[in-house]
Amino acid sequence: MLFLVLFSNYLVRMRKQINKYLLFVIIAFLPVLVFSQRPSELMNDEESQPGKPQKEIKPEIKLWQLSGYGAFQDSSKLDTMLKDFRLYHPVYKNSITATYLGNYGLPYLDNNFFERKPGIDFFFLRTREAYLLTPSKLKYYNTRTPYTVLDYSQSENKSRKSEARFNVLHTQNVNPYLNLTFRYDQARSDGQYNYQDSKNNLVSLYSNYNKDELKIHAGFIANSIQNSENGGLEADSLLLSDRETEYLNVNLNSTRSKFTNTYFFATGEYRFGRHIKVDTIPASEEPFPEDEEGAAPVPPSEIFKPIVGLMYSVEYQRHYKQFTDEEDTTNTFFPNTYFGDDYVKDSIRFNKISNVFQIKQYENPDRKTSFGKRAFIGQEFVKVTHPGPIPDVYNRPQVSKYSNVYLGGGIFRQTGNFWQWNAEGKFYVVGRNIGQTEISGIISKPLRLFNDSLAAFKVRGAIENTVPDYFQEEFYSNHSKWDNNLDMEQSMTIEGSFEMPKRRLKLGANYALINNYIYNDTLGIPAQTNEELLVVAAYIDKDFSARNLHLRTRLLYQKVSNEKYIHLPDFSAFVSAYYQFVISKVLYTQLGVDTRYYTSFYSDAYDPSTGLFYLQNEKKTGNFPYIDAYATLRLKRTRFFFKMINIGTSFIEREYFTTPHYPMNRMTFRFGVAWSFYD
Repeated sequence: MLFLVLFSNYLVRMRKQINKYLLFVIIAFLPVLVFSQRPSELMNDEESQPGKPQKEIKPEIKLWQLSGYGAFQDSSKLDTMLKDFRLYHPVYKNSITATYLGNYGLPYLDNNFFERKPGIDFFFLRTREAYLLTPSKLKYYNTRTPYTVLDYSQSENKSRKSEARFNVLHTQNVNPYLNLTFRYDQARSDGQYNYQDSKNNLVSLYSNYNKDELKIHAGFIANSIQNSENGGLEADSLLLSDRETEYLNVNLNSTRSKFTNTYFFATGEYRFGRHIKVDTIPASEEPFPEDEEGAAPVPPSEIFKPIVGLMYSVEYQRHYKQFTDEEDTTNTFFPNTYFGDDYVKDSIRFNKISNVFQIKQYENPDRKTSFGKRAFIGQEFVKVTHPGPIPDVYNRPQVSKYSNVYLGGGIFRQTGNFWQWNAEGKFYVVGRNIGQTEISGIISKPLRLFNDSLAAFKVRGAIENTVPDYFQEEFYSNHSKWDNNLDMEQSMTIEGSFEMPKRRLKLGANYALINNYIYNDTLGIPAQTNEELLVVAAYIDKDFSARNLHLRTRLLYQKVSNEKYIHLPDFSAFVSAYYQFVISKVLYTQLGVDTRYYTSFYSDAYDPSTGLFYLQNEKKTGNFPYIDAYATLRLKRTRFFFKMINIGTSFIEREYFTTPHYPMNRMTFRFGVAWSFYD
């Protein structure tokens, strides 16, 4: 009832804008109703004459991701359902809760310690990783018919506090083995608070070729992130005032961050093997063999069985960071100014090229004792450009170069019905990171419980001796600098999990033992402790349903042995409850509420000059429920959502920070629509 009252009041204030939204949806939706019909429903009289055969190709799409430098193709599924469609925000797609600056495109830190392992090489981009596309995140396609997705969402309005996203994905096969994919994502947000705007853009063009002996994956990615840095509110007490957000003073008004990065990458494999005659084809083999007319699949008479594969991977990445501070000289937000008031721009460049040669022996799925093997050798070269300790009159930067050579290998069993496993290691033998060791493994035991043939018990483990990042040891800028001599960080992690997909259940526990842990201290400078740290966690992810009522719960408990160096909330939760029904047999509908919550703790603070989070012991955040009420709808290939975000700010008198001094957005309305085309 409270939500209905808040929603009705909000609609009164936003009536004109809502009318524009509805008009936009109606205009956009009408052609979708027409063109989403089956081809037979759109044929003219001449084309639909009796006796004239019609050719129709059934859409089918296969997806996969690469891992192990291209050694493995991990299957994925195409998401066209309603279940999580309204979870549009990259930060919260997989996170239960996060320490976050509150506006789309701004930095974040996952509150789950075991999800903090970086997946990007450039140190200063790790707090923005969720917004980026990298080669390891790419999903490759093979499709019978062209497939296109248009995804648009917007909150507030175009003239005030606007936030809009528009994403495009198009993929199609040139022939059954060669695919081309184009992806473009754009997001722009003005932010509810002053000097909080952000712009995100990414574009990618990539391709894959998969046939018996030869497999190739290659492409190009470009990312751009720009945002103003407002330094948070001048006083936290302003948050609970009755004033509009644009009247709340912030610490900075002429400071900006800019990131750009580019990837060029390719992975190729040539496989030696033999062709075997079969009666039926496994689903994982040839893409979509067809007869000469292209009208219907024809079961092949043989399939290719690989024995040995030779692989080569190359990747070039180029990153650029620029921090601009043009604040008035009387602004004392930054405690240190090392290069003088006339120095307003810090810039950093990080370029890396890597090459990996690999040989893989495939397992024989017909033999219980067979397992696969692989070995690889890799080389990487890095060039870093950043300000020096004392800039000269020409402002010339400092240039550093280093390289590494590493060896590695692994053994694996992926096709057994009794169990599957994978163990691999990587050792740096030459270069800056000499001595670094990474050993990991996973064992999966399939189980059949309560008629769930996909149930499994899994154990993952890793032992890592990691050399500190270059920028953790040395960095100079106008507002921050350090020159550290850090030891290798040593860690052992173990995770056990139990999954029952049919029962929609996953539960597990994590354990980490860490020596020489590297963290950002209360001054924002990387530091290291020689104390042994222990981090444990337990989690459960379970869906409940009773007829049309559904409840999803994700619960996480964490504890660290010494909170002086790692700050984590003890308890985090995401609970989603919705009622699902069908209108007129065609309009699938969900009405629900999402709630995120974590117990109060000293969440990390944020430094605009470096873009990093660091420890603080002055202000606790949390103990506030972030509640979103929503409606999602699906009609054939079109999906909608309508959402009231953070409705608790209208009736709960508590500070809604997740990062000290950076408030989350107040209650706002958002809608989104996505169209899928298979032709």
